[in-house]
Amino acid sequence: MPNRRRYHSISLKLTDEELQLWNTKHEASGLSKTDYLMQALRNSEVRIYSIEESITPLIHEIRKIGTNLNQLAYFSNIGQDSKVRAEIGAIRIANDRLVEQIEDFLKNPEFTVKGVK
Repeated sequence: MPNRRRYHSISLKLTDEELQLWNTKHEASGLSKTDYLMQALRNSEVRIYSIEESITPLIHEIRKIGTNLNQLAYFSNIGQDSKVRAEIGAIRIANDRLVEQIEDFLKNPEFTVKGVK
């Protein structure tokens, strides 16, 4: 490794097991702690998966069902049975649609990988 000046330091906390793993791997490499960390940093890839874009419409549907449930409770409390039946029908339709969307998502989850070029 070329000789260079390093002005920044990083501090981290490890459990006993993590420290033991660090020491074992670092010592086995034969490198200094800094060189070992730099090699690990340069030769690794961290992927962060995001399913937010796929889940957002499902969350919206769940909120709509919650609104319908609130309306159902309101109509029930004021004794409007016909509106209660209509709300139950709307909740069933929304629930069936949501279950289909969740099943489709679980069969083929869509996600993006952030930070990968």
